Amino acid sequence: MKYDWLLYYYISLLSKVKYLIMLGITSPTLVINEAIARKNIKRMVNKANQAGVEFRPHFKTHQSKFISELFKQQGVTSITVSSIQMAKYFIEHGWLDVTIAFPFNILEIDLLNSLSVKAKINILVVDGDVVKLLDNKLDNKVYAYIELDADYGRSGIPITNIERIQSLKMNIDLATNIEFAGFYTHAGHTYKCRDAGQVRTLAKNIIQQLSELYKLYKSPICFGDTPSCSVLDSFGSVSQISPGNFVFYDWMQHKIGACEESDIAVALFCPVVAKYGDRNELLIHGGAVHLSKEYLVRENGDYYFGVVADKKDNGWGVSLPGNYVKSISQEHGIISCTDDFFESVEVGDLLPILPIHSCLTADLMGSYLSLEGNRIDHLSSQLK
Repeated sequence: MKYDWLLYYYISLLSKVKYLIMLGITSPTLVINEAIARKNIKRMVNKANQAGVEFRPHFKTHQSKFISELFKQQGVTSITVSSIQMAKYFIEHGWLDVTIAFPFNILEIDLLNSLSVKAKINILVVDGDVVKLLDNKLDNKVYAYIELDADYGRSGIPITNIERIQSLKMNIDLATNIEFAGFYTHAGHTYKCRDAGQVRTLAKNIIQQLSELYKLYKSPICFGDTPSCSVLDSFGSVSQISPGNFVFYDWMQHKIGACEESDIAVALFCPVVAKYGDRNELLIHGGAVHLSKEYLVRENGDYYFGVVADKKDNGWGVSLPGNYVKSISQEHGIISCTDDFFESVEVGDLLPILPIHSCLTADLMGSYLSLEGNRIDHLSSQLK
């Protein structure tokens, strides 16, 4: 019996080594649990179907042809992207109904003309002069949503400014090569909520404003943010939804109340490179260029940039309370640890970090590794 602890130690060590060999991880690597991503996609598809709205998911989170196939398998045919380069990437992979959810940049007209031959392109407009410029330079028909600002303060015409909305719509109606697609709004300020109740209240207020607009125009309305689409079951006069982050979710979404922790489909695996026993902290290779500088605030007012999860042979498990990324620089991350966790970790271990904002982490990392050890594509690798 006295050697049981030694046997346990070697079995545990062998398990770690086997896991490292299986995944081949030696530097910060974004690992995806494909089964969870599939479940998240199916859940949102079912929600859209039950609510009677068209599902136009935003692909800015994953930016991956492989992951886009998971959506096709659920019957999705229309998508949303955040740039014309992203539109090109997915059109080349067979997506033929694409909304570019960013006020159109007139300097990219040539690329728009080349893409509009291959697919139905929907753009966002916020200015009548841009509509006139576009109409004169377009070779093919495109479709335009008027972007509305529901007090988010980022871009779009204020949702209550009917005069400006009507003026812009008249410009679209007078255009030869642009057809009115409806209205588009992103309630990004739901990310500032701290529970599902706050999200629900904010989203319902916006949907009520959109319903008033629908009474005037009887036109399609596209509404999309992951917190709202995750907590609501009905969408009033909204006819289309375009959430994106839900495919992976992240720690911020969990804290907002948009998802369960078990719905988070990605973790950044980071090597431990040093231990500091005098302060119970670990140095990991994993910093701002991997996680981004997105943060949340702890109860004591301290920032944190990710949370440590329990590493399992099949990926990762639950988060480990009291163990979090307390600071980051470009390549470095410092993990604040509980006593027990600090003692359990060795230099050379890999720690799964649940990101604060998976969209930015995915964009920075530029690829994924599946739990089966397969590399999964990302748009950024095509642009290098």
